[in-house]
Amino acid sequence: MSNFGYVPMALRLLWKKGKESIPNGPVFISMNDYKVYRLADVPFVWWEGFRLRYYWPRTEGTLGLWFCTLPGRRSISVSIWRDPEDLKRFVHSARHVKIMHRYKDAGNLINTRWTADRFDRWLIWDQALDRLTSPRFPHH
Repeated sequence: MSNFGYVPMALRLLWKKGKESIPNGPVFISMNDYKVYRLADVPFVWWEGFRLRYYWPRTEGTLGLWFCTLPGRRSISVSIWRDPEDLKRFVHSARHVKIMHRYKDAGNLINTRWTADRFDRWLIWDQALDRLTSPRFPHH
């Protein structure tokens, strides 16, 4: 359960458009809530997150990405995909595997996935906030 109970409005929230055209039907969402253990590791972990974000518009299956940082050495990403197979392909990509291997012990990752009826980036962000603040979903 969250130890902050709310998401501060002062967070830095960044949106990045994906490679694919927006479909008419359902979309797949993956939210990563990553808490870095040591303050000294924060710049390195966040730098790698921003590097992945840089390649986002060239990544197959991507529709959009929210990325934000929170107090307490946390970063949140909410990625929107055409379908689960696109996410799976990304997770197994050489770039992603290398980063995850390098920082596997640097923090704690909680991943939540769901399907939205349609692509509506603000509705999806509201769904993500619900998951981040609700006691129904486990978070740091």
